[in-house]
Amino acid sequence: DFTASNGAPRDPRSLHHIQHGADNQYTLALRSVGEIIQDYDFDKQFPVLGFGARIPPSGQVAHDFFVTLDQQNPYCTGIPGVLAAYQNCINQVTLYGPTNFSPVIEHVATFARTYSQMPNPSNYFVLLIITDGIITDMEDTKRSIIAASSLPMSIIIVGVGDEDFDAMEELDSDDR
Repeated sequence: DFTASNGAPRDPRSLHHIQHGADNQYTLALRSVGEIIQDYDFDKQFPVLGFGARIPPSGQVAHDFFVTLDQQNPYCTGIPGVLAAYQNCINQVTLYGPTNFSPVIEHVATFARTYSQMPNPSNYFVLLIITDGIITDMEDTKRSIIAASSLPMSIIIVGVGDEDFDAMEELDSDDR
C-alpha cells in the first residue's frame, strides 16, 4: 500500500518510515508473514506488487506495479529480496492513492487462471496485501474476490497502523 494516507516516508510517524536497522509497520508485516509463507515456494522467487503510488519516470498513478520498478524483472529472491526491493521502491515513488485492491487481485488472478489451465497444474498463488486503511473500491474488490474464488489462490490481508479495519470483515465471508 503506497498510498499517501501512510504518511511521508521521511516523517518518523509514517508507517513507511525507513530508519536504518529498524522495521517499520510494513517491513515488520512483510517479515512476519513472509517468513512463514515463503517456505511454501520452492524457488523463493516472489513477484511483489504495489498500488496507489506515482511511479517513475512518468509520475503516473499505478494501481498495480512491480515493487522492483522493473517490468522485465519483477522477482525478488526470498524475504531479504522483497525487503530490499521495498526499501528501494519507497525511496523512488510518490505516495498517492486511492486504496484500490481489485487491480492487484485481478493481476494475480490472471496468473492463477493461466497456470490452472495448463496440463498438470501444480502452482498455487498467495496474494499478501498489507494496507493501512479503508478500501476505496470495496464493491470492485468483492467482485474480484468472488471471481477468483475458484482459482488456485489465497488472499491474505494484513492491516497496519491505527485505522478501523471493521469494514474488511465483509471480505472474509465466514458467515456464508
